[in-house]
Amino acid sequence: MATLTYPKSVRLHHRKAFQALLDKGSTLYNAVFKVYWFAREAEAADGPDAGGCRFAVSVPKRTFKRAVKRNLLKRRTREAIRLNRSLLPESFSADFLFFYRAPEVCDYAVIEKAVTEAFEAVAAKIAAPADPATETPLFVAESDNQNGSHE
Repeated sequence: MATLTYPKSVRLHHRKAFQALLDKGSTLYNAVFKVYWFAREAEAADGPDAGGCRFAVSVPKRTFKRAVKRNLLKRRTREAIRLNRSLLPESFSADFLFFYRAPEVCDYAVIEKAVTEAFEAVAAKIAAPADPATETPLFVAESDNQNGSHE
């Protein structure tokens, strides 16, 4: 059974990890988030947290000028991740960046639903990577970023 804590080992905070995620990762979209994700090899992961998934949350200052709102959205997103990360397979190692893109402050239920759908879409994608017909209709999956653009 997965633990429901959010320790430092599940936080994505290294510059190299962010750069690899943005350069080599895949992207999923919905009305609330743009989710970057990159599956890591277990032996390529660094440190004692070689297994498992790591997460980061970003809320743009351009959209939400007040830090209070940005912090509220980050807390809600991290809580939804904490409670729903068990939807991902236990042996799966990946990095995730949840980029908040909704123009208004969403309720926790909306954020949790979007996080759940993102995890289910990633789990379906890793379960059947060769079958494009199994993609979740709410999410539009962008293939690996070969052109290097991030927007």
